[in-house]
Amino acid sequence: MEGGERNFDSTVFNLGTVYKITPEFSAFVNFSQGFSVPRFLSFLGFPPTPSTFTIDGSIDDLQPQKVDQYEIGIRGNWESVQFALAGFYNYSELGARLIQNDRDILELQRAPERIYGVEASVDWQPVEDWQFGGIIGWNEGERDPNDEGEFEPLDSFSMQPLKVTAYVQNQTTPGWQNRLQFLVVGDRDRAFEEGIEPDPIDGYFLVDYISSIRIGEGTLQVGVYNLLDNQYSSVYSQALRGDINNFAESGRTVTVNYRLSW
Repeated sequence: MEGGERNFDSTVFNLGTVYKITPEFSAFVNFSQGFSVPRFLSFLGFPPTPSTFTIDGSIDDLQPQKVDQYEIGIRGNWESVQFALAGFYNYSELGARLIQNDRDILELQRAPERIYGVEASVDWQPVEDWQFGGIIGWNEGERDPNDEGEFEPLDSFSMQPLKVTAYVQNQTTPGWQNRLQFLVVGDRDRAFEEGIEPDPIDGYFLVDYISSIRIGEGTLQVGVYNLLDNQYSSVYSQALRGDINNFAESGRTVTVNYRLSW
């Protein structure tokens, strides 16, 4: 049997501007468009009814995806402080998601989709040998499966909960650096409350310690990850259906490596 053919083409636009309010402080606005062809591996793994499927037909499953992306934010860059704050909104008339149907079978669904969120970051160097900083990010996503203007939340495979990272770093000696870093992942229950997921996502808190010292021509690094030995499951593991797939991540882990560059 001879295979069919599909042709994809589109014109996309990108436009952005930055306005310097002061030499250290600026605001920016961006608009861009993304264009991608469907993932045939996902589609052919879970095809529609064979009697209605044709590669060269005008079915929605094989239509390209075009995304409008909007971003607005501010940035500041001073001698000892740097920060950024940005918000974004993405919209696609024909999103592509693998959805579990009533028979517990994954199927590709094409539907209007919107994703939005905010992110803020800050770095601070109060004195020469000390640095502090962090990033906080939040995003949410929704789709309209029946294309009727009624959006429902995306699952946690697609949308991550609130995430906060932070660090404290000290240049203890000219060749010795120590860093303590933190990760906070928040809860996410919106998809659970609206019947999209069977269970809510539980957040977790992690602390890592990393020490690097110059020895000879290379650098010796000692890391202690999950320093507090917290028991937790990743968001991806929790999002998998059923307790059998919800594996705990590694406990306290010590690594030692020596890196030589030439």
